[in-house]
Order: sequence, then structure tokens, then C-alpha cells
Amino acid sequence: MSSSSSTARRSTGSASREIQNKFLLLKSVEHKALVAAGLDAELPSGSERRGLGGEAAVAPFLAAGIALGDFDLLSDLAYEWNVNAHAKGERAQTLTAGVAVGYRAVRRFTPLIELTTLTQARGGEGDERSLRGRTQVSVVPGFNVVPRPGMTARFGIELPLTDARKSDYTLHSALVWEF
Repeated sequence: MSSSSSTARRSTGSASREIQNKFLLLKSVEHKALVAAGLDAELPSGSERRGLGGEAAVAPFLAAGIALGDFDLLSDLAYEWNVNAHAKGERAQTLTAGVAVGYRAVRRFTPLIELTTLTQARGGEGDERSLRGRTQVSVVPGFNVVPRPGMTARFGIELPLTDARKSDYTLHSALVWEF
């Protein structure tokens, strides 16, 4: 089973860097299942005032996965708090949930498809692109590549299925390095 969680976590529509700490809560060798909890820290990649940023946010999450033959079934649930000090109005809070199915086609390559939802619980007043009170539903085709043990490269493109959206599509990539 792939050790990384799903390709898309949330769609903020801006570039950022993310650091994640994950703790293994359950590992069942018999059923090939994992359950993990953790905390994401998202850091802006530039100046938000100049339109180059991203956001500063923290998100506790729960992720689970099970291997069913050559298929992996993964799910995750996260609640994110925007911690930008200069944000106007109430700071954004979002609930994100996702489920993904991957097929281990070859030893180090797993194509996958994910369905995600993002619901803005707070913040976003006065922003014409706010998702407050609406749920964004997206499909994310992507793949995971394992270049070496303990390292996973993830790629995907998030395609919103509803008119509640911050963008027409979002490219996702990540390098997961376990230590």
C-alpha cells in the first residue's frame, strides 16, 4: 500500500509550501491497513499583498488506507485554520475530505483517482471567490511514483465538478520523504 496520503488535500488557489508530521496510529499486517494522524503546516511562498503568496495555515488530519489486492483505497479528513495575521475579517476555516483508489500497475508506479470535497466553515466574507456556505467537489486523476524506498513523488490535476470553485483546475505535486 502506498505510504502517502491522497494527491490533493485542499484547493486554496495559491502557491505554498507544506510541512507535514504524521504519526502511525494503527498498522495491520494481516489486513494490510494503516491509520495515521498528523498536522500540516502550510507556509506562503511569496507576498500575498503582491498576489504572489499563499497562506499560512495549520491543519490536523486523519488518514487511512487499505490494500485490496492490487488496489489501494485511501481516505483523509482535515480541518484547516488560516493563521495569516493580516487577513481581513474572520480567518478562513475549511473542512476537507477525500477518498482515492489507486492501482499498483507496476512496482513503483500507482495511478490513482480521487474524489475530494472542500467546505469553508468560516471566513471569506466579502471575497467574490469565497466558498462559504457551498461545497466544492473535485475529481483528481494523478499518480504516485516511488523513486527509492521511503520517498514518494505525487502528481495530480484537480478538476472541480461543481460551480463552487476557486479555480478551473489546480496542479498538485509533492515529494514525500519519510524519515
